[in-house]
Amino acid sequence: MASKVAELMETLDQIKKYTAVTKSLKKFGLIVVGSVTVFFAILTLFETLEVDHMLNTTWFIVVAFLSLLIPIAGLLGGMLFIRKQINSVKEGEWRKEISSSFSSNLKLLVDVDWAKTLDDISNGRFGYAVYSIIKFGVYIFVAVTAFELFWNGLTLILLDTIVSAGAIFWGLFAVLLVVLVLAKDIVQRYRELRSLDALVWELRWLSFEFGRAEFQT
Repeated sequence: MASKVAELMETLDQIKKYTAVTKSLKKFGLIVVGSVTVFFAILTLFETLEVDHMLNTTWFIVVAFLSLLIPIAGLLGGMLFIRKQINSVKEGEWRKEISSSFSSNLKLLVDVDWAKTLDDISNGRFGYAVYSIIKFGVYIFVAVTAFELFWNGLTLILLDTIVSAGAIFWGLFAVLLVVLVLAKDIVQRYRELRSLDALVWELRWLSFEFGRAEFQT
């Protein structure tokens, strides 16, 4: 029984990490959205002041790519923030209580708040899904913008003007490239979300059986 209880408690520790992601989602969103907003603000300022007409081609490309570092830094900063919150989750506090004794293992199960645990799984699943979508969206945004800047810079150098005809092609190519590069990560996250769905049903059944056993005793 001890091994089964330990496996359950390790699962509950994992749920705490998903809960930490959900609780940190608002700040993560502010960091990422804020960096993207600053990027667009800089581009808008350039367009408003027509700075691009006063800069030579080389400087225009350099400034554009340097501006793109802002949302990249925002995404990395947000991911580090989430990682810090996940690492701050305390794990294994139950290990000192678990033993071969049936009564001590039973006490661990009795102390579990099943209703709160199920709510935490549902909220954690939602938060983790939103976190993954935001990350994937920023990856696509950065890739599309980088390829379009590259295309604009190339046409400026070769033709001394911006040709927007190939922008759609480069945008689609960037999206496809991101999907291919992150395919393994996307599949892994999808499986994790599916496993959380299965876990909800398993814990519902376990809490029902445990509650029925308590009632019978």
